[in-house]
Amino acid sequence: MEDEYNLLTRKLLAEGYTSDNYPDYVRLPSGCWGKQPLQNLHGGFEYTKNKLWSMVFKTGCGLLIKGSQLGSGSMSYMGILWVPENNNPVIRCPYCKELCDLRNQILGGPAGGGICKLLQCDCHQTEESYDYDKSVDKVRDIMSQEIRRKYDEFSEKAHGHICYWHMTYNEWDGMWNQNYDPMTCARMCMNIGKTCDLTHKPVSKKKGNVFYDVKVSYVRKDDTLFDGEEVVTITKGKRLFKTAKSITICEQVAKRSVREIERKEKDRYYAEVLLKGYKVEVLNVRAEQRESRDLMQDLQDIQDGIRITHASDLEKKDKMQKKENRKLAQEKRIAHLEKKLIEVGYYNLDDYSLDRVHADKWLGKDRITELEEIRKQKIKEEQEKPVQLSLFDMI
Repeated sequence: MEDEYNLLTRKLLAEGYTSDNYPDYVRLPSGCWGKQPLQNLHGGFEYTKNKLWSMVFKTGCGLLIKGSQLGSGSMSYMGILWVPENNNPVIRCPYCKELCDLRNQILGGPAGGGICKLLQCDCHQTEESYDYDKSVDKVRDIMSQEIRRKYDEFSEKAHGHICYWHMTYNEWDGMWNQNYDPMTCARMCMNIGKTCDLTHKPVSKKKGNVFYDVKVSYVRKDDTLFDGEEVVTITKGKRLFKTAKSITICEQVAKRSVREIERKEKDRYYAEVLLKGYKVEVLNVRAEQRESRDLMQDLQDIQDGIRITHASDLEKKDKMQKKENRKLAQEKRIAHLEKKLIEVGYYNLDDYSLDRVHADKWLGKDRITELEEIRKQKIKEEQEKPVQLSLFDMI
């Protein structure tokens, strides 16, 4: 069973400690998978936060790192638990070095992470005092400064026409790239009413949205008189964003992000497209401050046999339905509460009970008084109700 435990736990057990008696620099984590407290996902005891933060670890290349800077510092890989308690926590290699004989060779697999090099280095506890000049922090700071220098260099070549939110740094080739995506502007732009960092043009304070229509068509296959007939539905005036954005950004999204909108709508009808042969088209993408309708076009579409709906009408209907549902649910809650007050009595409820709080909030003093009167009347009627005697009672 000891093979299940981490090195720290094995050491403490060898010294005579148990799950009921252990030093104050360790703790028993939750998440037991066995019958014993030590049979947990962490492999037994783990360091307390204060203990871990007081420790110093060293990479194979001699860089120091504080225990407080390990982050999670844990990983399960190749049947090994890489944790401080096993004296092998991992960090991301500060040099992003692919081939290194100084790290555990089990961690020497191919780097992952897309444009980031994710290479793990194992660390081991050391008695050395932390020294910034020999630390992972210093290496990372130097790397960050170099990345910033390259950013400034890119900006100079672009004559300042860059935006941080559209920039990505590729650690494989050590190069910055800029890929303009107005959808990113919609999520991140902080220059509303100011000058755009990328275009050096003003970003309008006027707000709007991106509206578009969705045309869905399919051929009926239902063995009826209408079998083989094409059914076409157009939902008009769909909003791309939940909240209004600068009209400047909306205009760029309408111009450049049509494919992304199409992908979003086709994903919405994925099952129908795959199984029923639906055809989904996005039409009339436009940036507007408010929704506009072309009534003549609607009439023409209806005349052509197309089913027309407007997204705003569907939203209003949905809101009204939800409002009605909430109203009915509240009426049921109030009716249930009033029935309880008649049966139990308002003044028999605990002062801070939820029923009493709701009664004060939902009913008010007048209604509570009415219910108390109804309760008294029911009690009185019950007391005055004639008692039927049996023949045996009269003998």
